[in-house]
Amino acid sequence: MTQSPETAFHLYVHWPYCRAKCGYCDFASFVPKRAWDAAAWGAAYEADIAALRGRTGSRELGSVFFGGGTPSLAEPAVIGRVVEAALRAWEPRADLEVTLEANPGTVDKAGLRALRDAGVNRLSVGAQSFDPEDLARLGRIHSVDETKRVLDWAHHIFDRLSFDLITARPGLTPAAWRAELAEALEFAGEHVSIYQLTVEDGTPLSRDVAAGRVTMLDEDTEAEIFEDTRQIMAEAGRPAYEVSNFARPGAECRHNLAIWRGADYGGVGPAAHGRLTLEEGRFATRHAPDPAAWVKGPPPPRLEPLSAEERAREHLMMALRLTEGARAEPFRLRFAADGMADPRELMNPDALAEAVGLGLIESGEDGVRATEQGVMLLNTLTARLLDGERTPR
Repeated sequence: MTQSPETAFHLYVHWPYCRAKCGYCDFASFVPKRAWDAAAWGAAYEADIAALRGRTGSRELGSVFFGGGTPSLAEPAVIGRVVEAALRAWEPRADLEVTLEANPGTVDKAGLRALRDAGVNRLSVGAQSFDPEDLARLGRIHSVDETKRVLDWAHHIFDRLSFDLITARPGLTPAAWRAELAEALEFAGEHVSIYQLTVEDGTPLSRDVAAGRVTMLDEDTEAEIFEDTRQIMAEAGRPAYEVSNFARPGAECRHNLAIWRGADYGGVGPAAHGRLTLEEGRFATRHAPDPAAWVKGPPPPRLEPLSAEERAREHLMMALRLTEGARAEPFRLRFAADGMADPRELMNPDALAEAVGLGLIESGEDGVRATEQGVMLLNTLTARLLDGERTPR
């Protein structure tokens, strides 16, 4: 099998617990019914990492990412055990990135320092909103003042800092969003993630929308906010490098960027997922989501083989989210042995020609990418491009 041009291996660590469940969230996260045993969790993560190392063999480790859930609820000693186990299992890059997601309502200055000492060198803060009323409506456990304090501390403790915002919230106006984003940028580090609020099936938000208790923004307002966001962030020196992610050049999240480019990553923890290239092929992996069962002894994850067509389509869908798009040379290195030498070979030729003609896609010898107009319609655009017959070779 052709080796991936992204040679480093990356580790995703899932912490499943939250202090409260947000109404819009459909992630595998749980509010614990009783206190957890930190020593048992540390041991379970070490065992899961050792088992993963047995599958991957020796690899260069490019990043570790603690997601959830709310990983800042985990004891720093547990975080430290995970980092140390990862460093023993694989060969770390000199610039190893170790990111941890933090809820501002779960950390203080001493806790942030303890996380840094445990090996975290990049903090991602779940700010979500700088509007107090909207923050409460989102069901967040922290206040805007807490967010600002944590960001101020983090600037002095961590070399690399990001925070998340949620936009397209019910009732949000473009003028209010521009003012909120300007305030948020006063506290920004090198990186900001800005996600549109989406209605996920089975969440309290979806039930409120269905019952008419909540009305989401109309498409025109969403589009204006989206355009404003990209312009403001570019002017602030943090242009978009992915649909929802903005960074100073060179300060992109290395973990997520590698995954969007198709790198191998392994998941540890309940409900953790991954993509592994093994001798037998490339596999999607997923752990069972039950934290109580997992911590007693992590069972092997489910491995689902991915065909060459599935791998190539997944790669293209992820790459089109990036400002750089689907680059021709990495695609060729990855898939030429499987009979696919150019990302356009996966696309419906009529849909591609139409998208290029409408100014939604740029297509050239170096690959394909969505334009600013195309990014706004990316989900529909990608579905059309990958629907129907492939371009004949």
